[in-house]
Amino acid sequence: MLPRYLLATILAFSVHLSVEWVAFAVAAEKGPSAKVQAPEPHHHEGWRFTMPKGDPAKGRAVFEKFQCYDCHEVRGENFPFPTDISAPELSQMGPLHPLEFFAESVINPSAVVPKEYRDTEGNSPMTDFTEKMTVRELIDVAAYIASLRPKGAPNTVTAEGKVIALVPATQEVVVEHGEIKGFMDAMTMAYKVSSTSLLKVIKPGDKIRFTIDRVKLVITKIEKLKN
Repeated sequence: MLPRYLLATILAFSVHLSVEWVAFAVAAEKGPSAKVQAPEPHHHEGWRFTMPKGDPAKGRAVFEKFQCYDCHEVRGENFPFPTDISAPELSQMGPLHPLEFFAESVINPSAVVPKEYRDTEGNSPMTDFTEKMTVRELIDVAAYIASLRPKGAPNTVTAEGKVIALVPATQEVVVEHGEIKGFMDAMTMAYKVSSTSLLKVIKPGDKIRFTIDRVKLVITKIEKLKN
């Protein structure tokens, strides 16, 4: 009698050959031009990762627990002042990004890093929290950062930059600009405009002065500058 492990191997090989033979027979019946249909994806078109609802109050406690204030200042909070200023101030961040952006910045901080905060290898110097933070803590601390709003700040801010592209279909203009002090780091970003008429007076390459409604995060005024 054959050993049990050898019988199992022969049986598995036989099943494999049977499956291959059925696939070959079906393809042969349909002809040489037959194509194997790819399985339909489980996710729907337009799917993207979304975060569950977090608790900002618990997230603030997580921020304290991991001493995130060592690098990040949060104006309006009573955290100790950063001992290592190697990260952006956070009180302005809430309106600027979706919740998922903040979760990514914790678990994959090098995904998006402004030039001034990169280390010598071009990565984020941020601590790796993937072995330290629970999923629940990640959800809550992301909710806390997303809830932050600048306190006592004016409703609008004015800056200068260069038009990179116009996107009339979504009523947006892509602008490359330097640091907008107290509001945003230097970056290239797509901004909504309050009216499509603002897009008609500019073109890619133009230097502009623009006013942003910092609550709605839309450009309300654009002035074309001399190149």
